[in-house]
Amino acid sequence: MTQDNTAPEPEAGRRAPLRDRDDLSIYWDNHLRVAFEQSAPHDLPAMVEASLAHVTMLRETKALPEPRADRLLRGLLTLWQRWGDAEPSEDWRPRVASHPFDGSVEDPYYYLEQQLAAACGISTSDLDVQLARSRNDLDAGVFRMILRRCILDLAELLLQTVRDLEEVAARTTDALLIGHTHRRPAQPTTIAHVLSGLAEAMLSQAEELLSVYDEMNVSPLGSAAFTGTDIAIDAQRVADLLGFSSSFTASYEAVAGAEHFMRLAGLHARIASTGARWARVLQEWMNLGWVRMPDEFTQGSSIMPQKKNPVVLEHLVSMSGAANGEANAVFTTIAAGWYEDSNNATTDVQKHLWSSTERIIRFVRLLDGLTLEIEPADLPSDEDIVRSGATTTAVAEALAGQSVPWRSAHDVVGTLFRQGDPTTWSADQVEEALAGAGIDDDGPLRDLVLSSGRDPRRILEREQPGSPGRQAIAVALQHAEQRERSLSAQFQERRRLLTDARERLLGTVTDLVGTASATCALSVIGNANLDVIVHSATTFPPAGTEQIVPEIEVRLGGSAAIAAQRAAQLGIAARLTAKVGDDASGRMVRALAETEGLALDLISAPSEGSGLTVAAEEEGSERSFLSSLGAMGTFTAEDVPPEALQARYVLLSGYFLLPEFQGASAASLLREAQRSGATTAVDTGHPDGGWSDDFRDELFEHVLPHTDIVLPNESELRGLTDLEDVEDAARDLAVRSGALVVAKLGAEGGLLCDGEELYRVTAPEVKVRDTTGAGDSFNAVFLGALSRGVGAREALETAVATASQLVALDPQERDQHLRSLRG
Repeated sequence: MTQDNTAPEPEAGRRAPLRDRDDLSIYWDNHLRVAFEQSAPHDLPAMVEASLAHVTMLRETKALPEPRADRLLRGLLTLWQRWGDAEPSEDWRPRVASHPFDGSVEDPYYYLEQQLAAACGISTSDLDVQLARSRNDLDAGVFRMILRRCILDLAELLLQTVRDLEEVAARTTDALLIGHTHRRPAQPTTIAHVLSGLAEAMLSQAEELLSVYDEMNVSPLGSAAFTGTDIAIDAQRVADLLGFSSSFTASYEAVAGAEHFMRLAGLHARIASTGARWARVLQEWMNLGWVRMPDEFTQGSSIMPQKKNPVVLEHLVSMSGAANGEANAVFTTIAAGWYEDSNNATTDVQKHLWSSTERIIRFVRLLDGLTLEIEPADLPSDEDIVRSGATTTAVAEALAGQSVPWRSAHDVVGTLFRQGDPTTWSADQVEEALAGAGIDDDGPLRDLVLSSGRDPRRILEREQPGSPGRQAIAVALQHAEQRERSLSAQFQERRRLLTDARERLLGTVTDLVGTASATCALSVIGNANLDVIVHSATTFPPAGTEQIVPEIEVRLGGSAAIAAQRAAQLGIAARLTAKVGDDASGRMVRALAETEGLALDLISAPSEGSGLTVAAEEEGSERSFLSSLGAMGTFTAEDVPPEALQARYVLLSGYFLLPEFQGASAASLLREAQRSGATTAVDTGHPDGGWSDDFRDELFEHVLPHTDIVLPNESELRGLTDLEDVEDAARDLAVRSGALVVAKLGAEGGLLCDGEELYRVTAPEVKVRDTTGAGDSFNAVFLGALSRGVGAREALETAVATASQLVALDPQERDQHLRSLRG
């Protein structure tokens, strides 16, 4: 049989893909997307905080008119609520784990502008946030702000480990074992002695961390591209608002400098290298059985059930190698750049520093956890220590203490040890060795050699500072405790200054623009459920029969959910508050609702299912629905968090699908929203079973008195007023409710009426593909336009045009279309 070693011909026309996403270029997909996904969670909160300080300063110095500054501050507070730390004391890691990269902007800098413009209800061309500022000094400031908290978290952990080392050392002062040099038994020492040395090393590292922090805590903001600005700004005011100890002295170094990056990367590697060396020693102690091997830090053997492997110690050594590699990456990347602002020396090193910080914190946690488990087990006996030769130096020193020359004393010990360890020495052997070295002795030196060579515990009485002696260890631990307390106090003070600065900044901004400013533009409260869309069917087949349809689709449903999601897709800062079950449907609702720019308050009802709607739809025909309420049936006004009412516009949607939310309950919620400064809007939907006098009375008595905008469709407008002509119905509803009536008339367009004037807009002719959610999209566009300062008539025109465009698109195309309409 002949073996064919010929390589197969490559598949004709086959090429390895150069990108994962077809909607992005090769460069954007392979670099900008990845860089954005890595950096946005870290950068954006700090960018918002830095921008709050910058705009506050511009307002105070009159560089920016107050109305324009206040508009920016309101938008920035909205973004802070969305991305910022929930509490000032939270650790350095970002609260928001990821941000979507849709290809509309290239990096977090422009993403911030995009999101800020949406939060302010303006176009990006109207932004002033970069006045007297560059991406250069913003990035430099943001990187320092992030790394300050990295340092504080690491320092806190490092000093906690020192305290734990001190505690374990205090109880192992007499835990005698064999110390090694060059991996050979050398001298007796104690566990406490080794731990006190490790504590001293960590204290040195903590002191270096403090120095790095102070170098990091200098603000570069105000240096702009690198030469400053002609606009009269106050860089020190920005520094104060952000908790920096001072502002820059050299604007060039402020943006081009990288010393603080290299120092931090080097210190991470230093901490890990020292810890890895200790891990090697600890592994040997465990292997020898001198200290207990804690079960929680071991892994089992695949073939030897009795075997426990302390592989965590091997992992620590490997983590140290990674830290060294990360430090090398930082230094090499920086060295590849010119001494000027460049990505090599700034942006590109950040991912290494964040990765290194995350790793070194896990590394020190492991070290601290192991420290707490250090417990003497089968320590070597005094005889074992003597046999190892660890006491021979003590013999030579004892002879030197009796005026025997050191080299002669050393020779005597060498002669004796070649004959055996100190446990085997006889008086005659010692006398002979002394005589061979030309040392006269009538007995005292002989006895001294024998006693000093056989008592390793003499070292516990050693008085020399820094030695394993009991008193020396007590002094060393006392000194370590004093250093640790001093460093802890200094780091705590620095953290307090950051916390206080952030609280003052947020307080200052809130005082300027009001407490209700930290809100979204549109808050939608109401129904969220799954929609099961049966296409090309308007009725269900007769009982006992089956009908095959071209497609059955599952989407996010509920008028509130669709309106909120559409608003977010348009770039409007939106919030959705609804109630869902803790079941598969509820989890799908949560997943489908996730949208960039949409804050979700999906209240969970653990013992209930989620709402579900089955819609039968055929092109050109009205839809029919079957719905189950699920958790929506128990949704009440009490479930709604106060923040949901702090928006420029609050829309209550799906009223008739929320039985516990109707009447006085809805009135209370709408009234509170108005008190918070919101404009309220209501989309009732259609009541189950049709309109009745009871339904009309309930709405006119309880709901509409607290409603600023009513958003019915044509059928609801007629049913609510019991009038056939839509214009007459709109006028009647506007007069009786005192609200602005904005009616959705389907293919006929839309109208608005304020009780005096009526304005109609005709819809463009389109080929309808799918009308599901058209009215909810209309609501989102109309209210979103109002939130951006557009007049009601222009908002109606935009809403009719956009809703018409959407019903002519496939559902999967609507997201991208709405994003294309952003300002």
